[in-house]
Amino acid sequence: MMEQPFVIMFALVTGAAVIPFAARRLSIPSAVLEIIFGILLFHTLVPQKPEWFLLLKEIGFLYLMFIAGMELDIGRLVRGGRFLWYVLIPLLSLILTPVIMVYLGYPFFAGIAVSVLSAGIIIPVLKEDDLLHSDLGMDIVGIALTGELLSITVLTGIDIYHQHGLTIMAVLQGLKMLLLTVLAALFLKVLYVLAWWNPARVEKVMESDDPVEEGVRAVIAVAFAGALIASIAGVEPILGSFIAGLVFSAVFKSKGLFEQKINAVGFGFFTPFFFIGVGADLDIRMLTSFLTVRDALILTVMVFVSNLVLFLFVRSMKLGVRQSLAVSLLLSAPLSLMVVSGTLGEKMGLLSHAMTGSLILAAITSGVLYPFLFRLVRKSAPPPLL
Repeated sequence: MMEQPFVIMFALVTGAAVIPFAARRLSIPSAVLEIIFGILLFHTLVPQKPEWFLLLKEIGFLYLMFIAGMELDIGRLVRGGRFLWYVLIPLLSLILTPVIMVYLGYPFFAGIAVSVLSAGIIIPVLKEDDLLHSDLGMDIVGIALTGELLSITVLTGIDIYHQHGLTIMAVLQGLKMLLLTVLAALFLKVLYVLAWWNPARVEKVMESDDPVEEGVRAVIAVAFAGALIASIAGVEPILGSFIAGLVFSAVFKSKGLFEQKINAVGFGFFTPFFFIGVGADLDIRMLTSFLTVRDALILTVMVFVSNLVLFLFVRSMKLGVRQSLAVSLLLSAPLSLMVVSGTLGEKMGLLSHAMTGSLILAAITSGVLYPFLFRLVRKSAPPPLL
């Protein structure tokens, strides 16, 4: 058994370093292997999770949500001319899926968890297939990023409602979050204006020749400032990190190499601890439970069903049937935000520990299965309708 902190840390960072190579060879998302690695490591060699690891997991959680917010470029989505469809598709899914899930006997929040959208797996798959800048790829990214924003908005609303119900306090809480977001945007805008007057300094910070990485340090501070502000406002800190990333992206539109460095810090160090931690928290005894496995399979199917809403807009978006099927399949891999939703639901007391375990299993299954099926269907799909 591993007991020494340095031995455990070495095992973690070595696993995080090797996993991307294995994931690329197996053609599955790194996050999936990180969760599996966490299950194996902490249920075989490490009997207890050290406190420092739990802290690193929370830091990874916060930074993951900051990067998710930073990926959003609302202005570009609106200018694309198809923003209405990008909003309607995930919005209808978020409305209809929870109703279906309640009818099937599952918690309402489980319906929210399977209908969320996330670009965490979608963008790497499109990059690997050289589709990111194609018309089809832009549509997929547009729906995924807009859906991610709507999903976070819904999760924030549920969090506020869970704490205060339909009261004036809930309204005040929402207004407080909005005010804090506006103040954060104004603060960053002032920084942007100051930067405009001092371009040489900004260039040093933003480009790769900055020896002390002042810009990266500042951005990490912004990510945690967003979490702190949300905590002060009485909302989940991860939602504050997401909003901080969203505001940062809106203010600093041209990031270049700087964005690559931010992603490198996140995906290279912080976020693997979160996904490994998700695996560490999974009770493997649930894998022997017929009900847990059954629920995971049903939830996996429902993730795909929730994205069939796209077929209502086939003609409006000028997509063929097989193309629409391919889009629906790739949208059905919301691994990171689905895990986040399950974790958040359990913290709010809206999901049982067993249901959260089923959601994590469903997220892993969806993250492997649906991108694979997307590639099969896309290869046989005809070009879009004109």
